[in-house]
Amino acid sequence: MAIFTSKIGKSLQKVSEHIGEILVERGHDVAIILGDYLDPEKVDFDSAIIVMPVDLVWCAGYLYLWYRISTLGKPVFYYGTIEGEVKNPQKYMWVRDRLWFIANSNYTKRKLESAGFEVRDVIYHGVKTDFFSDADLHGRRIREKIDRGRGKFIVGYIALSHTRKGHMLAAKVMKRVKKRDRSIRFLVVSEIQAKRHYENLDNVIFVPSFGKLTEDGVKAFYGALDLYAHFALAEGFGLPVLEALASGRMVVHAMYEPLTEITTRSVSFRVPVRTILWYSEISGINFELHVYDVDDFADTIIEAKEAIMRMKKDEIRDLTRSRASEFDVRRVYPRFADILEGKVKLEMDPNISLWVKTYKR
Repeated sequence: MAIFTSKIGKSLQKVSEHIGEILVERGHDVAIILGDYLDPEKVDFDSAIIVMPVDLVWCAGYLYLWYRISTLGKPVFYYGTIEGEVKNPQKYMWVRDRLWFIANSNYTKRKLESAGFEVRDVIYHGVKTDFFSDADLHGRRIREKIDRGRGKFIVGYIALSHTRKGHMLAAKVMKRVKKRDRSIRFLVVSEIQAKRHYENLDNVIFVPSFGKLTEDGVKAFYGALDLYAHFALAEGFGLPVLEALASGRMVVHAMYEPLTEITTRSVSFRVPVRTILWYSEISGINFELHVYDVDDFADTIIEAKEAIMRMKKDEIRDLTRSRASEFDVRRVYPRFADILEGKVKLEMDPNISLWVKTYKR
């Protein structure tokens, strides 16, 4: 099994590695191949999974790779994600005519089908819940440096610097929180490009190490927190939310799918979405931005703090880890092996009417 994915997308690489580990446990040989525009005839493999966003511009090479592999008569799955709508799908009729997808959330499935693309299954991203079980221990040193015995309540956020990750709004939320509760501090891990949003906030510790942390470093980040706040405005899944739950942390997030697919009300504090904006750039995605009111988000963080302070740590840990376990890699990713081994046959849903089926050239 060859797993093709991005050479720069750390989350995609993590997903690919976890899928590969499960396939190896099932007796398959696996090679993870990082790179673009590969020639499948120069790689020795029997079947393939492509783990990439469904971006008809930046990921066109991977979409064509799916088609090339299929013409060789080899099983191939495009395990895709999207944070909005497919831009100009009518220009890519060959994708509609020849490809089908496995979605990483019901949100992704709905968005791809609305563009006329065929989605044959939904397999959620997974997390190694056991790996995060000792997050508290790993985060202790970081927490001691931040808190220094002052009784601070630490809220974290980890994300790349893209507009859809909402750093501009996050900084405004943190400013509002500071006016109401000076005991709350924020730990933000992102790329250096996002630092400008937080430069004048003395209740924020900014770490420009996104994509550079080791696995243990990521675990230590979650372990240093009292609460995880996911300020992102658009997601195809939201892996940090799942990792935070696995680490025993409750989560604050805007109330939209797919985040509400991951959490339940017992493990999350949800902020209403006030409006939807569409953000476009040189890509094949119109990003769907779920915009919240910054005062709502600030109020929810303070309410979450008060609720968490009343709860026992063991109670929180049991709730969050129980929810995360439903997405454990050993629970979700064996489906790839089942499909590969013929135990599950993916068919198109006959109830879905695809636009491509009625398109006339």
